[in-house]
Amino acid sequence: MIMARRSWAAWAVIVGLAASSLSSCGPLPKAEYWQGSFLHLHPPRYTFEVPEGWREAKASDYPSVGFNRKIFEALDEEKRSAFLRRAELEIQVLDTGLISSRGAWIQVASAAGSGGWNTFPESLRYGLSEGQTQALWERFATGRIQRAPSTDKPTLTLESMDVVPYGFHQVLRVRFRSDEARGSMHWTVLGLYTENDTVSIAHLGIPEDRDEGIAGLEAIVTSLRFD
Repeated sequence: MIMARRSWAAWAVIVGLAASSLSSCGPLPKAEYWQGSFLHLHPPRYTFEVPEGWREAKASDYPSVGFNRKIFEALDEEKRSAFLRRAELEIQVLDTGLISSRGAWIQVASAAGSGGWNTFPESLRYGLSEGQTQALWERFATGRIQRAPSTDKPTLTLESMDVVPYGFHQVLRVRFRSDEARGSMHWTVLGLYTENDTVSIAHLGIPEDRDEGIAGLEAIVTSLRFD
């Protein structure tokens, strides 16, 4: 396993999002749920089927996420309000968040014109050398650490990184542990790429079961289609 605390540039699988286009009537919707599907309306345009047992998450659902429950219960009323305000800001920069009936979490983000597979060496599409894994992990981990609150910088440990097929997609998969105030959190992040665009899908289980809802992650990436 590889642990990371050092400073590197952000990695493409966790993507920055451009601000929503504005009209005189306010922000245009960037996505919608319709008849059991999620539709991303702005480039990159894509759809996926919402798996059974999952639903769209709002900021008000953040206290029900498995790793947030104890933290939220321990807060006073003022800090709970601040927690929900931060949750509102966090969910706005995602394409969407989903929550399972037991409190597992999936978040989806995308970036148009990010370079897609064109940003990777040809060999990276089909396998990773030890050096490539090390370099990608260090860049990824540092970007995440830099974005974390100054009072709760996580210690990140890589569990695995590989390129795997999901349905029609060749996917970059990263599994890692994040040790922070909320506990030891096991994340799985999947990076999907076209020639120009990127979609990342990240899963977090619950304290009692790290794999709670992992089948939902696999169902989403398998059903995802670019328009």
